[in-house]
Amino acid sequence: MEDFDAAIIGAGADGLAAAVLLARAGLRTIVVERDARAGGRLETREFHPGFRASTYADEIAPIPRDVFWSLDLARRGALFMPQRQSLALRSDGQETLDARSAAALLVGDARRRADAVLARALGEVAKPRAAKTALPWPSEDWGGASLSEIADRAGATQRESAHLAAAALSGRAADPDLPGSALHLLVPGTGGSGIVRGGLGALATALEEAAREAGATFSFGLEVADIRRARGRVRGVTLADGSEIVARAVISTLDLKRSFLSLFSWTTLPPKLVSRVNGFRMAAGTARLLVALDGLPESMGVSGALRRCGGTMHIAPDTAALHGAFTAWRNGALPEALPLTVRFPSASDPQLAPVGAATMTVTLGAVPHRLFDGAWTHEKRDALRDRTLKAIEAVMPGLGDRVRATELLVPPDIEEALGLTDGDLDGGEIAPDQFFTTRPWIEGSRAPRTPIAGLYVAGPSTLSGLLASCVSGVAAARAVMADLSRARWWLP
Repeated sequence: MEDFDAAIIGAGADGLAAAVLLARAGLRTIVVERDARAGGRLETREFHPGFRASTYADEIAPIPRDVFWSLDLARRGALFMPQRQSLALRSDGQETLDARSAAALLVGDARRRADAVLARALGEVAKPRAAKTALPWPSEDWGGASLSEIADRAGATQRESAHLAAAALSGRAADPDLPGSALHLLVPGTGGSGIVRGGLGALATALEEAAREAGATFSFGLEVADIRRARGRVRGVTLADGSEIVARAVISTLDLKRSFLSLFSWTTLPPKLVSRVNGFRMAAGTARLLVALDGLPESMGVSGALRRCGGTMHIAPDTAALHGAFTAWRNGALPEALPLTVRFPSASDPQLAPVGAATMTVTLGAVPHRLFDGAWTHEKRDALRDRTLKAIEAVMPGLGDRVRATELLVPPDIEEALGLTDGDLDGGEIAPDQFFTTRPWIEGSRAPRTPIAGLYVAGPSTLSGLLASCVSGVAAARAVMADLSRARWWLP
């Protein structure tokens, strides 16, 4: 049995960032990761001999400048390559979002609003308890507006609005005409942060190195089976093999449902807490297709388009099609028109493919975790892969002839690999009733604190985890340090 000041569940971006800060503060810190290595969704791997790609996403939400430099990531080689513009590819041509367009200006406004929301969320960390009278959140007015409505207010054309919606909803399942869908503009989507040179795995390596240098301990290969409690507060964790880790504070970077409904016996939790967590809705809709190509497609001037837009391409974006895709997803069916975002990571990072060849990634949205006609089978996966390549071929003729190998991941694959409920990479549905209330937390506590004394949450189910990377881990670490310094039970 080992004794630590803090135990962190999950070695993703937020868990590693928390470990850096806690270890630097001199707290005995251990990171527990069920996988054999750190990273979580920050994975870059070889999916075909010589071809590498980031498995679950090409980019993550941006890391704020002060957090990036405080974690010393640049010195460790975690360099972000900015994505200049996104491109919409249609059968009748292509178009970019001009920096002066109404849609592009709206993106800038959304980022400023998101920064204000993030600043408010971080400001709450210093407050141990919730205020009796809650002040309105910045941009709460967007909670009742649709994405299409906000685009119309900004004066965006029909095509600009469709392009904007495709970027905001990339890899998600949402209706751009539904009230509250404007909140997706606050959550960084495709093109929000830039590509990490060497893939997202390079960022995981840099964060792990920083944590180890600070003195953090790591436990790999065994997941946490239970969070231990005694005398009303958390006392550590139990691993799958029965071994125990004593800790005065525990930070969970798992999603909300996994943190409470899989790590505690329901009968030991307050009924109100169980009810609130049970009612938290997941909205998994992401699938990923990794493709090894003999070379870049030559049709429609793709090479030139890559130089102009930095590599992000939305295939035939259409607002009505996104509405239909959401309806199909809600009914457990695949949409007739698949929302697709295509990238060629090797075009800007040649080390990801052999010389002369290319790596392509496709992010699919509105892909259900559960299909109305049964589980995902090999045949259903093959059919989705073929439909995806056919849709891209329609705007990139000749692409199919260059395909050397593919690998498809659907939501159940993501759930199994990352331990995310339903494979939801956002940690829960982005909707008004969950954005400004459940994600900050519930009555009586301030995120990252929870109603369970000694337990803190970070990761995608928190508001700061949605809006930026590493920040929810930093916030949780700050809360732990503040609370431990005040608590008599922590003193030797």
